[in-house]
Amino acid sequence: MLTFSAIVAGQIIFAAALIQLSIAISFGRWFSKKTSKTAKHADHAMTAVIMSVRGCDPTFEASLTGALLQQYAHYQIHLVVDHQDDPAWNVATEIKSKFDQNDRLFIHAMKTPRDTCSLKCHSILQAVEHLTDEIEFVAFLDADVAPHSTWLAELTGPLQDEEIGGVTGSQWFEPPIPTGPGSLIRSAWNAGALVFSVYFANPWAGSFAMRRSTLESANLISTWSTSIVDDGPLKKAIQKQGLKIELAPSLIMINREHCSAAYANRWVTRMLTWSRLYEDTFFLSVIHSCFSNVLMLTNFAILIIAILLGNATALIASATALILSGCLSTWAYSVSRKVAARSAELRGETIGNTTLWRIIKLLLLVPACQLIYGASSIMSLCCKRVRWRQIEYDLSSAPNFKRLNYQPFNPEPDNSSNSI
Repeated sequence: MLTFSAIVAGQIIFAAALIQLSIAISFGRWFSKKTSKTAKHADHAMTAVIMSVRGCDPTFEASLTGALLQQYAHYQIHLVVDHQDDPAWNVATEIKSKFDQNDRLFIHAMKTPRDTCSLKCHSILQAVEHLTDEIEFVAFLDADVAPHSTWLAELTGPLQDEEIGGVTGSQWFEPPIPTGPGSLIRSAWNAGALVFSVYFANPWAGSFAMRRSTLESANLISTWSTSIVDDGPLKKAIQKQGLKIELAPSLIMINREHCSAAYANRWVTRMLTWSRLYEDTFFLSVIHSCFSNVLMLTNFAILIIAILLGNATALIASATALILSGCLSTWAYSVSRKVAARSAELRGETIGNTTLWRIIKLLLLVPACQLIYGASSIMSLCCKRVRWRQIEYDLSSAPNFKRLNYQPFNPEPDNSSNSI
């Protein structure tokens, strides 16, 4: 009976990993076709770039400097800083004095925030208030994104098509060498999330652009005033206008920050919580995570029992299934990484080669990734309160939210990876 169970469980987990790999390969082929017909760049429309910062991310200086050095004729940047005592304030003013020769950068201190939305959504609403009538496009940039010189042109180019209501990039986590398990776990989880985010056209506000007319007709100003995330409501709001969201192939942006395993767990939980609140596909993620964990834990249980009972056949079957499924999952990760690398090539950047040791570490971390995925899915289902950049938010009355506290940002040891 144990041998039969080991063989059946092993076949199922192997088949599941094979399906995961097939989806990743299909995604890679789709992306290759996508890059062969990228939209023409445009820089004639007056565009406002909106940034919101609380704390000084490691990449903030590169992000703001890159935004000021765009090969784009007509644009301005509205940066809303959490507080004048925030570490980012002095950095921003120094960058403006060095690089803002055309007076494009407007730095605003955040006004008294609403308690019905996140600080980021409040900052966006404040920035929108400063937009002049000449603004045609609105773009969003996160402080953990270092834009290349043609970023804005590539982001707004597809908006020349009247059927496209929003253009989005995406994010890839590529921690530097050496790196700890937390950074690799976040990268591995995000690799799978990247595939479905692109397939389902889920926008990412780290690099996103839309027409100002769409922002207004979709009533996003009212929506953001009661929202906890900025990109969560975008998809439905744009699709209700009869428009679609387009991926900019060259804008899968690389994040090279380290993070701990504890932070990776919190980060995945928060991402899945946002998915629960705003995405119709959330329960597919929960079902997938539960199914994956049951399969993995069943195979590990059979493996342990086989060792205790001395059942060599069951031991070999379970061990082989776990190793092969882990190899297939690592292969799927590599396929997604090639997509991110191809995106980087389109903008003249490189991710760099991965090492054999990193591949081995990823293979060994597959069980930990699965467990964190499963635990985070369960935690996101019952999440009633979120701590984000030292601010507590009450989600118990979702879709309505309440900010529970506020104080100017104070650097904390783990905040180097807390990207708003």
